Amino acid sequence: MSYLQNSMRRFRRTQVHNVETIKSQPLAELSGSLGDLGTLLPLMTALVIGNSISLPSTLLFTGAANILTGVAFGLPLPVQPMKAIAAVAIARKFSMEENAAAGLVVAGLVGVFSVTGLLNWANRVTPIPVVKGIQVGAGLSLCLSAGSKMLLPLTWTGPWWGDNLLWAVAAVVLLLCTFAYPRMPYAMVVFTAGIVLSLASPQNDNVEVPHAAVPILHPSGNDFWKATTTASLGQLPLTLLNSVIAASALAADLLPSPPYPAAPTVTELGISVAAINLAASNSRSAWWLSGSLPR
Repeated sequence: MSYLQNSMRRFRRTQVHNVETIKSQPLAELSGSLGDLGTLLPLMTALVIGNSISLPSTLLFTGAANILTGVAFGLPLPVQPMKAIAAVAIARKFSMEENAAAGLVVAGLVGVFSVTGLLNWANRVTPIPVVKGIQVGAGLSLCLSAGSKMLLPLTWTGPWWGDNLLWAVAAVVLLLCTFAYPRMPYAMVVFTAGIVLSLASPQNDNVEVPHAAVPILHPSGNDFWKATTTASLGQLPLTLLNSVIAASALAADLLPSPPYPAAPTVTELGISVAAINLAASNSRSAWWLSGSLPR
């Protein structure tokens, strides 16, 4: 009974914190909600083009999962793609069933590790430098990816006036300005500019509107075998270390309680990862997870 009472008190404190935060800094919260799109959109777009996921169901469950993690934890814990699965799915042209199977396998294993205490044991024996190294490595990986892939096809004036290196430099300069003006809603400004330029793009003439249906998938045994051996086993250590152990440590370091709600434990994060993916895996969108703090 005391556990239930403590949980309810914590839940109420979290909701009070959520409401007070939104009231005190609405622009900052709105801007922060867009800060993770740089990771989500490129992978999601590539997988949709390859018919490995359904865009409507992915957006639906990603949005629902973000809301649920915000309500449950009261901290910025966005839903992110399982990057190793996404990379394999793009390279091997996974079907939706194979992609769903990969997410199911990772979710099931993370759930087992969470409820059996193995995840908590791994957290205790993992040295702090390893956790910090994971965080630094993830940040460097994103920077290198942007420099080596996203900027590669751009020139100073092309491919057209709304998509070139000048805009990239402007975005970096604006980012540096946030050191002097930390309350500047940087992500909202860049996102809005990107939407406007995308609508003005000359390549928008032949855009196809995806079907809005959210069908149910039934992966076969072969789908599970292929997904497990090629994608899930490679994703599992990344999920456990970066999206659970490192996320819990980073939340405790950067958002101490008080004034913030208590940082989620690795068990709580592991269960949230498992539950969200198991709930969404049969609906063409099981390639993402909750747990990674904004970087």
